[in-house]
Amino acid sequence: MSSVKQTSNPSDNAEAKRVRAQSGIAYPYFNLQQSVKVAQAIHEKGGGACTADQLASFLGYTSVRSGTYLTRVSAARLFGLILSHGDQIGITDRARAIISPVMPEDGVAAKVDAFLAVPLFSRTYEEFKGQTLPPEIGLKNLFENKFKIVKDRVGPAVRVFYESADHAGFFSVGGDRTKLIKPVGHGSSHGAASTAQAPESKDTSSVAPQERPRGTGFGDGPPGVHPAIVGLLRELPPAGNPWPNKEKFLKAFQTTLDFIYPEEGDSTS
Repeated sequence: MSSVKQTSNPSDNAEAKRVRAQSGIAYPYFNLQQSVKVAQAIHEKGGGACTADQLASFLGYTSVRSGTYLTRVSAARLFGLILSHGDQIGITDRARAIISPVMPEDGVAAKVDAFLAVPLFSRTYEEFKGQTLPPEIGLKNLFENKFKIVKDRVGPAVRVFYESADHAGFFSVGGDRTKLIKPVGHGSSHGAASTAQAPESKDTSSVAPQERPRGTGFGDGPPGVHPAIVGLLRELPPAGNPWPNKEKFLKAFQTTLDFIYPEEGDSTS
């Protein structure tokens, strides 16, 4: 089980600084299991909803401006496990079905739906439904040439794909990683990402009850736009509404831009 990186680690931002070009299809940088842990932290420590500052603390990050934190939260959004409204982040019904299912099949269905919510993963599933997956080198070529994943991100994208498919149960039927088969117990599409669960002790008006899951910067944002940027833009309040956190937002946005697009002379090591 992967440990959470601390923002004090100098290598925390190194990978993002190396990413200059953007991929042509949405996919997460963190796998499904790691993303479920984001929702689980909100569920267990926040009672179902929390602020961005609180979530960063729950996950072990020292700042909401950490590139790794933003990317991890973006991945959880892409899987349809969390959504945001203002400064509040809440878990979705899909996440609740995974974390504390009423019936075992609820969790199975929710994991399948979370996996297929990712454009890259759903496209790959449709491409090879009922067929044998190509070997890893072939999958890398597919991701790079057909799905336009940036070359230096192809390897990590394939790894996250395999890990997420495994956690969602797509390899459980065949017993190996050669075919994507929906696990036994998966019924019709859950649609469980449509609502967020807020804690009873908090003002539930701060988490929109019927909001469409916000993107990670991958799935719901324009193609080629980095997830951290789209994730921040989705925190903008509706036009004409008060914006008490404007200064903090602008600082976070500028930091994110510097993080993603370093100056030409900056070190990329």
